[in-house]
Amino acid sequence: MSITISLWSTKQGELNRFLYSFYGKDMEVDYSLRRWAQDFYMPLDSVDMICALMDNSEKYDVSMYIHMENGYLHKITDSNYEDVIKGLFEIYYVPV
Repeated sequence: MSITISLWSTKQGELNRFLYSFYGKDMEVDYSLRRWAQDFYMPLDSVDMICALMDNSEKYDVSMYIHMENGYLHKITDSNYEDVIKGLFEIYYVPV
């Protein structure tokens, strides 16, 4: 089971700027690209990216969406990202 996180921006180069900050290296994303998506086959790995963008939302003109295999599509915002993260842990966390 996987989820997809997609980033959208109308500001040219903004996705590169965020991705460089997050990964600490140039992702070689087309500078004019307005959409970027990443599949997370271990869905809890997406939490770091969600938190990084939401904690720095005033620095980046980027929108974030979560897509789940069941067709669920939801915009992640400053006001709901904590609930999204809680939901991911409720769905995907399996204690060992």
